[in-house]
Amino acid sequence: MSAILLEAIQRRYACRRFVAGRPVAAGELAVLREAGRLAPSAFGLEPWRFITVEDGAGRAAVARACYDQPAAASAAAFIVIVALVAALDPDSDYVRARFEAEARGQDIAPTDAAYRAFYRAESIAVWAQGQCNFAAAQLLLQASHLGLGSCPIGGFDTAALAAALRVPPGETPALVIALGRCAHAAPQRMRKPAD
Repeated sequence: MSAILLEAIQRRYACRRFVAGRPVAAGELAVLREAGRLAPSAFGLEPWRFITVEDGAGRAAVARACYDQPAAASAAAFIVIVALVAALDPDSDYVRARFEAEARGQDIAPTDAAYRAFYRAESIAVWAQGQCNFAAAQLLLQASHLGLGSCPIGGFDTAALAAALRVPPGETPALVIALGRCAHAAPQRMRKPAD
């Protein structure tokens, strides 16, 4: 039995500082976005999109919105996962298109009915942001597999980040992934015992 994925999981850790002047290649960023795109999601809604930030001014603005945490301040690139909140209205074209794609030619009525029973406008933003974590997990593991350092950042000024990225109304930043070549070795794992 192969343990390649488990090896990537064991190597993954939150890099707190990245090496200056070592960009993340465009091909690596494309592979990371693809890993996130392929993540599972409830109802097959994929309620996310990815914003890649590589330029100096953009990185500085994202770092400021992340309170200049060391990982954010030194990152070579970011992939910001944005939750598509407004698009999740049960009557939206987006939801209908996703249900039709998931149904693969079958009747979408059962999925539509289940989603309508689940949907509550006052809590859909929190749910959508939680769904974005599935994409983030796959993206982080792919970064580990590529030998990249990464750090998921959930502590940020939402309004400042949305403004820096020109996120339109109806969408909200869910998570920032800082990327680069880690400037320090992996720390010892501190996990609870398996039992």
